Amino acid sequence: MLSYVQSSSLVFLALLVSVLLVLLLNRVWPIPHRKLINDVTGWQLGILGTTYGVILGFMLYTVWIDFRSAEINATQEASSLLTATRVASALPAAERDAFRALGMKYADAVIHQEWPAMQHQEESRAGELIEVDMWKLLGTVKDASAANSVDHLTRVLSELSERRSLREEQLRVRLPIVLWILLLAGGGATVGSSCLLGNDNKWLHYCQVLALTFVVAVTLSAIADLARPFEGSVSVSPIAFERAQTIMQMDVAR
Repeated sequence: MLSYVQSSSLVFLALLVSVLLVLLLNRVWPIPHRKLINDVTGWQLGILGTTYGVILGFMLYTVWIDFRSAEINATQEASSLLTATRVASALPAAERDAFRALGMKYADAVIHQEWPAMQHQEESRAGELIEVDMWKLLGTVKDASAANSVDHLTRVLSELSERRSLREEQLRVRLPIVLWILLLAGGGATVGSSCLLGNDNKWLHYCQVLALTFVVAVTLSAIADLARPFEGSVSVSPIAFERAQTIMQMDVAR
């Protein structure tokens, strides 16, 4: 999505457009004439503003919950990876070292290949290929004394696969176009209605319109950013995998 500079530019553009709209209305539709319909315009703005405020608040809450879910899922995926390498410690030496190497390789692929790809709205299968190698390696373990560890490792790898699939789904999900039409049209109608009010104090009217436009524009910008949890200026970071990678390195060094 957009960077902080781009988002700020769009907010500034929205403020500029709202000011120009009030200026244009003051020229083509004098304030004394607009004051005559203030009762109707004010009632309309009250109903429209309340309805739009509820919609805006609900959408912001929804995308924030989805964003937090993406953060939690990434942390749990990294935790499953770390658990897999630790459970593999009970395997025979050759398989244990191979699992640890694959775990380190998986974390490195996620951090340096998959995350940059996700930030550009792309998908990378680098980690998935390593995960397949983990399953293949697990299938080669024939030591009867490691049966319990194999069962445990199977469950952990299954969780890792589920978390990975969920992360890929969260990357693909987008807000439907109809919701964006609703949000943008509602914002335009609400700000436009505030511009129609007749107020003898022009500067006060400008300030009121600017305040409303600022709140609407910043909230829409926040929704756009949070709706895509792996992109833009506000995004889920791979810090959980970086932490898991550091711990795995410490485990190998012991």
